[in-house]
Parts: sequence; C-alpha cells; structure tokens
Amino acid sequence: MRAKQDGNVAEERKRRLESWKEIAAFFNRDERTVRRWERQRGLPIHRVPGGERNLVYAYQHELERWLEGKPLNAEEGEADKPQPALVVAESPAQQPGLDTTLPRSAPFKFGRLPTTGVIILSLTVIGLAALGAFERASSLPSWPVGLWRSSKTSYAPSPEVRDLYLAGVYNLGTRQTNGLTRAIQYFTEATIRDPNYAVAYVKLADAYNTISQYTLMPAEEAYPRAKAAAERAIALDPDLADGYAALAFTEFYWSRNFSHSQQLFERAIALDPSSAQARHWYALTLMQGGRFEIPLREISKAQELQPESRAILANKALILFHAGRPAEAILILRQLADAEPNLRSPPEYLATIYLSERRYQDYLREYRTAAVLAKNAARIAIADAAEDGFRQNGARGLLESMLVEQKRQYALGHEPAYKLAGTAALLNDAQAALQYLEDAIQQDEPDVLGILIDPAFRSLQGTERYRDCIKRVGLTPLE
Repeated sequence: MRAKQDGNVAEERKRRLESWKEIAAFFNRDERTVRRWERQRGLPIHRVPGGERNLVYAYQHELERWLEGKPLNAEEGEADKPQPALVVAESPAQQPGLDTTLPRSAPFKFGRLPTTGVIILSLTVIGLAALGAFERASSLPSWPVGLWRSSKTSYAPSPEVRDLYLAGVYNLGTRQTNGLTRAIQYFTEATIRDPNYAVAYVKLADAYNTISQYTLMPAEEAYPRAKAAAERAIALDPDLADGYAALAFTEFYWSRNFSHSQQLFERAIALDPSSAQARHWYALTLMQGGRFEIPLREISKAQELQPESRAILANKALILFHAGRPAEAILILRQLADAEPNLRSPPEYLATIYLSERRYQDYLREYRTAAVLAKNAARIAIADAAEDGFRQNGARGLLESMLVEQKRQYALGHEPAYKLAGTAALLNDAQAALQYLEDAIQQDEPDVLGILIDPAFRSLQGTERYRDCIKRVGLTPLE
C-alpha cells in the first residue's frame, strides 16, 4: 500500500503544468516574473513543437529541481555528485567531414531540443573556479579605452580543431540560413574536441546571437545558449574582449539589462580597442536609445577596422537613416543589395526607409524581396495583400489591406503584434496602435526594443500612453 502511495506522489510531482498561468501559480508569482526567470535564469520551460510561442508547458518535478539548483537529469540522491563542466546535445544530422562518434551527455535545462536541425549548446554547472573567475571579472568597474590590454597569451588548439573553428567563422560570415546552421555545428564540434578553446566559445555565442536575429531559432532557445557560451569563454579567459561583447549583446537583446550591457561593451572596447565586433554591436544597441552621435562614431570605427564586413556596412546605413540621413543610407543599401543579392538586411532596411518616405512602390518591392529571401510565407502573403490594396486604393488601400492580412497572420502566430502596431499607427488609429504595442510588450516580443526610434510611431509621440510603453520596455523617452 505504501509503495502505491509513493508511486502516486511521484506521478503527481511529474505532472504537466499546461500554461504560463499554471506555471506562475506553481511559484505563487505573476506571469511576467516566470517569463523573466526563463529568459534570465534558465527556468525549464517547454514549447509545443510547431505551435505558437505562448503554447508552453512545464513539469513540476523539473521546476522543483530548478528551485533546488539541481541538474534536471540527476536522479534523487545524485545532486552532490560532481557535474561535468560542459555538455553538448548530439547533432541530429551528420555533416560531411565531422566526427559524430564523440561522447555526448544529456542536455541541460533550457527546454526542448529545437527541430531546426541545429546543434544546440547546453550548460549544466560550470566549475566553481571558472565561475569565480567570471564573477570577479564581472564585478570590475568600467574603465577608459586603453587602460586595459587584451590578453596576449596565445592558445594553440590542434590543427583539426583550428580547421573546425575556421570553417565556422566562414559560415557565420555568410549570414545565410544554411551557413548559420553549419557555423553552430562547427563551433560546437570545436568545443567538444577542445573544451578549453575560449575563442571557439565566443564564436559559438556570436552564432547563437546572430541566428536569433534571423528568426531561424526561437529567441528563448538561442539567447540562453549564447549567454552560456559567452560566460564559458570569459571563465576560460577573463581578458577575452569579444567574450564580453557577445555577453553584452545577449544582456541587451535578451535580458534587457541595458546598463550592464553598456558596461560590458565598454569593458570589451577597453580590453581591445581594435575589436570591430564590439564597436559594431555597441553602436546598434546605443542606437535604440534615440541618440546617434556615439553610435555613428562607433559604427564608423568598426567599418575602418573591418571594411569588408557586409553586416557593419548595412547597419551603418540603418543608423544613418535613424540619424536623419536617409539619402546616404539608401545609397549604401542599394549598392550592397546589388553586390549581395542574397543578403536580407538591405531589402529589409530599404523597406523601412521607403515606407517612412511614402515611396510605396519601392517599399512593396523591397518588402517582398526580404520576405522571399527569408522564405517567410506569412510575409509573402502580407506582400500580396498590400500590393492588391495599393492597386485598388493607393496608399491607404495598401495599409488597410496589409493590416487585415497581418491580423490574420497574428492570429496564426506568424506575425508579431509590434508589426500590427506600426501599420495601425500609419493609419492614424492611435488606440489600436497602442493596444498592439502593449500586447507586444506583454508578450516580450524582441521588436519592441525599436519602439523609441521606429518612424511608424511618430504620430504617437507626445501621448502619455506611448511614453508609458517606452518606459515599460526599459528605455527613456526623448524630451
């Protein structure tokens, strides 16, 4: 009888909690709190494959283990056993030339494995000494550029590991779907073969940060892995500038700890003033604050350091546009689009610029190009509707038809509320725009970080409700 009772208790502890509401009730907290815990503390949340982002579930026993600080794959009584420093989930598909016979361990608690064919990095417990080194580094204050010097120690991996790393760097630079997927695999293999290769962890973090921007992997899966890889890199080499830059990127776009992100970027630049990546990403994050002198300076320095970078050039154009220099931005983006027709950022940025300037035919062309390059069926359907509306009723028909299709895609979980807010604002429907903005903030959509500088919301400036939305995102309204 007692054994049956124990079995019932065990089954009850493993029951599924079927929504954010139930998960929040388990902790006796509100939903925003537990969502934040997932982003910032690795709360073990699972998502229904192929479902909407909000279709989540969790297991009670996993939540209890998370509270106790135990690894999720540990059996009762094993919590005090030493844990491995790093574990990597097995690749779902073997790539040519890669050894997939290496030992693997069970995945960590970041949730279900993605079904995108991407190898995912997972962390259990970083050794206390390594964590202590990172925590000591993180507690240091910001220093002026040039006061610190980057570590001059040269770590030499084996030729095989170095080849994997170089292959990853090349694929990361393509900014294409297959390239980003392969980059994650190559960097993961490099860290499996050499767990002390700090630079490989940095590039793995970069790859996860980048892939999240291209919506190839859900942000809630990509960013925690980027953070884990960056922290591992810093633990291995506390003077590694690009490790701080990668972590700063995640702190801004995922944790939304803007002040800490700025400190980390400043530390990265102080450690290595010649880091194009640190200056590039620093410029992008500062741009969201609505002041452009420093972002323009930093992106120009990044371009000088790495003039061949397509990403830096495209983002320089974006900053120029937001700084009130659209003609310069368009010139750069048109040249870049001609030279790199498969690059997504030029048509995406051009669409934003052309819509703000009411160049609707140009807008429709670039919007469709970006949607086709992204293979985004929802955006292609929106482009179809916008073009039909424009033929029938000009600019207003474009926006009205576009909003109808956006609403349909939003209901299906394929379009964020933030995009609907922008279209509603352009139609001068302030109430609908603000409601969609509030929904986007409530759902923690990544796009909301652009709220302060998005030209679609110019008609909302000066309203108290819009200012409140900006504050809820964590930004400071412009005077």
